[in-house]
Amino acid sequence: MKLSRIWATLGLAATVLLVVPFGAQAQSIRTAEAPDYNYVGIGGGDNGFSVNGKFSISDNLSIRPEVATDFNFDDSEVVSYLVPITYDFNTIGQGRAAFNPFVGAGVSGDIGNDSNVDFTAVAGTDYRFARNYVANGTVKYSPFADSNEVGFNLGVGYLF
Repeated sequence: MKLSRIWATLGLAATVLLVVPFGAQAQSIRTAEAPDYNYVGIGGGDNGFSVNGKFSISDNLSIRPEVATDFNFDDSEVVSYLVPITYDFNTIGQGRAAFNPFVGAGVSGDIGNDSNVDFTAVAGTDYRFARNYVANGTVKYSPFADSNEVGFNLGVGYLF
């Protein structure tokens, strides 16, 4: 359990150390802007199949909800959810090869026999690889959860 928390802390620290320089670099370029698109997508991760999305609130703030299930409805984790508010750094790159890193925090939990609610920190990036499509990756850290403190999700979304 202690070793898991150490790895979780190191993983989150490494993610932040990778994301922050990219954000600083993007902000120093005058042509870079905050991402203003929204998307809905599908993916997978430590909690199984997921439906996720990004909905812009303002210039650099977004809500990135995620609902996941492993389709194993006989255990205590029927459905997992995550609802973080994120700070979206300015875009790195141009055109279709543009990265959009983000960090944030929110609530997560499970709905089932043993329902719970936890605080979760998130970090990740969107990679816009086509006009209407984006690949996304998120690392999640729940410091107060009993188990599975570090999680991840990878997906593909359709922009609207």
